[in-house]
Amino acid sequence: MLSPYEFYKNADVKKRIREYCQGAVYVVGYGARANTSEKFQSVEKSRLNWILENELDAFRSNWDDGSTLAVFDIEYFNLDYHAEIFVHPYETYLKLEPVYKTVLDIYASFGIQPLVIMTGQGYHFSVKIPYSSPIHKKFENASNICNSLAGKYNSISGRRKKKVPLNYGKAFESVGRLVEYVGHKMMKELAGNDIPLVITDVAVGSGKKGREAISLDLSMYADPIFMRDIRCPFSVYQKHKVKTWLYGQHIAKTVPYLIAIPRRQNDTLKDLIRIRTHYEAAAKLASNTSTVIPDASKGFKNLFAEYKTSKLSGFHKDFDNTVSHEPNEWSKTYDMFNLASLPPCVKYPLENPNDNLLKPTNIQLVTRVLMKLGWHPKHIAGLVRSKFERDYKWGSTWFKYDAQSRGNFYVRQFSGLIIDGLDKEIDLNCVSHKQKGYCVKPVGCPFNLANYKL
Repeated sequence: MLSPYEFYKNADVKKRIREYCQGAVYVVGYGARANTSEKFQSVEKSRLNWILENELDAFRSNWDDGSTLAVFDIEYFNLDYHAEIFVHPYETYLKLEPVYKTVLDIYASFGIQPLVIMTGQGYHFSVKIPYSSPIHKKFENASNICNSLAGKYNSISGRRKKKVPLNYGKAFESVGRLVEYVGHKMMKELAGNDIPLVITDVAVGSGKKGREAISLDLSMYADPIFMRDIRCPFSVYQKHKVKTWLYGQHIAKTVPYLIAIPRRQNDTLKDLIRIRTHYEAAAKLASNTSTVIPDASKGFKNLFAEYKTSKLSGFHKDFDNTVSHEPNEWSKTYDMFNLASLPPCVKYPLENPNDNLLKPTNIQLVTRVLMKLGWHPKHIAGLVRSKFERDYKWGSTWFKYDAQSRGNFYVRQFSGLIIDGLDKEIDLNCVSHKQKGYCVKPVGCPFNLANYKL
């Protein structure tokens, strides 16, 4: 049995990782040997060997020199049994199988064939749209990005060794909205699925196996393009060994390093589960499996044409055209809102935003309730931003990320689900909120969340 170090020394493995990193502006290593408190380190692409020599998980930047990447991240999560997918991988991936097939079917209907990568907890579906393609020019003109994010793109700091051209930032925003649209199509086709499908890791009530759900994780589009990266195929996977506080020491000791591997059309789940724990088998797979990210410009042109006629696109236009209040107006606008009029579970994250307002479940609840009270989603996002940009001991968080674009993204996601008829607010009630683990006043609360359904 090879070690991670020996596995990374394999010429075919190195070749495949480098293939996937073509165009990457930087690369990232994650793991115990990263020599940072966060257990990851971003380095220039020329230092990829350093990542491999130190047995780190290998990631590449979303930011690309020649293309906008469209990566759809699908993950299983379980808030009661965090390590479920590591303890029972085959049974858990079976639960993901309908979602995996639906993504491929929807993409195929537009002529898109993604590179599919099995990660430790789900799949990445990766494609690219070259900057030189005609459709990319349309993406650059199809969406707006807020002024604060535009300012960050026009400066150099941290991972930004060079400025991000504003038109590329706009295209990244547009591509994220198209992936969001695919997510909506999936949720419609998989309505009634045994396991709930949620946007990002929103908490759900208890089911047959605890609070389990499948996350259509679009969160990479919530942040600046220079702050997000994606796992490479044929990277080792050691998340369960680093986050022992989440998965437990027993899991860290008994579950081996995993390997992120491409999933080809005829691969069976049993074969994939075996290969991802077997270095020799994974190295053999690397010898004859390309990891070049496919050009999907033609398929995304078709996807864009359908999206433009959709209800979601109409909502996006309304969201963009509505202007939220600027910081110099907050004292007479958002600050005047009486938080005491809200249920405690809504009031609490707005009064204690760090880190409660970083949790998607809380932003979803704030969005649902304020929409019922007549707030426009863009102003809900403005309220969230006003909390992000106050002194709640955020440290350097909002220097690296962007408070306005983060607030816009999450409120737009959750309000879009309501507008598009996908969020029926079935779980907007006190019993469900307690099951999720988010009730802050279980005794003596005079409010009833069910009264806030639209």
